[in-house]
Amino acid sequence: MSVNIISASDVETRLAAAQARRRRAAAEESRLRRELAEAARRRSATVKIVLGAALLRAVEHEPRHAEALRRLLDPHVTRPGDREALRGTPLAMPEPDGVTASAAFDGEQS
Repeated sequence: MSVNIISASDVETRLAAAQARRRRAAAEESRLRRELAEAARRRSATVKIVLGAALLRAVEHEPRHAEALRRLLDPHVTRPGDREALRGTPLAMPEPDGVTASAAFDGEQS
């Protein structure tokens, strides 16, 4: 029967290599998580753009639906800049009660 004796320096070398592999794996995991999050943000933005374009096209084609869509969107489009972006479109909405466009815009800049 033979016994393999590993020297302390061999163990330390193998331990250092294992730690280096672990650090590389952690860095790769972090990179992949960032990539996944970025892909999810891009997809979310694309969905919003497509839905917005589809709503605008639908209202341009069937203007009678504009008022119903404005009522649907009104409670959800709360930022003054977003409301401003809709100005000049069939889905333009009035400013929320008690807020003028200039006051809302000035408040957003602070």
